[in-house]
This record gives sequence, C-alpha cells and structure tokens, in this order.
Amino acid sequence: MSKKVNIARYRNIPYIVNFPSGMGTLRYEWAGSKGTIYDVKEVPEEVVNWLILNSNCFKEGELVIVDNNENAKALINQIDQKDEYEKNTHSRDEIEKILKGNFMKMKSTLNDITNTTEKQFIISVAKDIGLDSVGKLKFLAEWMGVDFDLLFGNE
Repeated sequence: MSKKVNIARYRNIPYIVNFPSGMGTLRYEWAGSKGTIYDVKEVPEEVVNWLILNSNCFKEGELVIVDNNENAKALINQIDQKDEYEKNTHSRDEIEKILKGNFMKMKSTLNDITNTTEKQFIISVAKDIGLDSVGKLKFLAEWMGVDFDLLFGNE
C-alpha cells in the first residue's frame, strides 16, 4: 500500500488534477479556501510524484504539501525550483500577517512572489481585511501592474 500525503489548496479558487492511472483517469478536486479554512486531500505519494514531474502546481503554489514529516520534506526537496514553491505558497494567515506588518518587510516579501494567482489571492485578502494604509494599497496596485483606482477605487 502506498504512502499518503496531505495536499492543501490555500487559494480561494478551486483546483483540479486529472491523474492518469492504470484504472483510467482519477480526478482530484480541491475547493477554494474560505477564510482560514483550506481544503486538504490525502492523496497517494505516486500522485504527488507525478505532479512534481509533470506540472508546475507546487512550484507555482497552486497546491501545498502540508504534512510535516520526513517523507513530506523529501517530496518538497524533489520540487524543481523549491525556492519558487516556498515564495508562492502563503496561507491566508501568513498573508494577513505580511499585509499588517512593516511596509518594507511586506514590500520585500511580496516582490519575491512570481505567481499571478498568488498575487490575486493577496489582493483578495487585502480587500477582505479592509487594508487601509494608502501607501500599502498603492504599492499593491503598482505590484500588480494595475491602476490604483481600478484595483481599489470602490474600497
């Protein structure tokens, strides 16, 4: 029997994986997060290995390995561009802490993020928490490459 690995979806939009197996295609679906509630699925290790080899879902932070054991750490170490994985996988709690923290630290952390859906998730969290620092909001708009009034004009 194969080992199981817990995989989570931190972002607020769903994610689907179609895994080709000897029994046909197996479909794994993660719902988008709701606040600090994340959809976590236990999947066989061979699915994780297939995703590492055939997709960018971990590198881009679409899915996150949430187990904290030696097996999970070994799988994370197999991810190409592991640093990209770590820079693009933030939970809502982590994002809130970043947004509410020091401006320069926020700027430094966010400038390392490369994935568009991670950036959109961060903007969504900023709106949800009612981020009211004009300086931070202007930085976020510039960081996204969107006019401030279009991004936050109705806030």
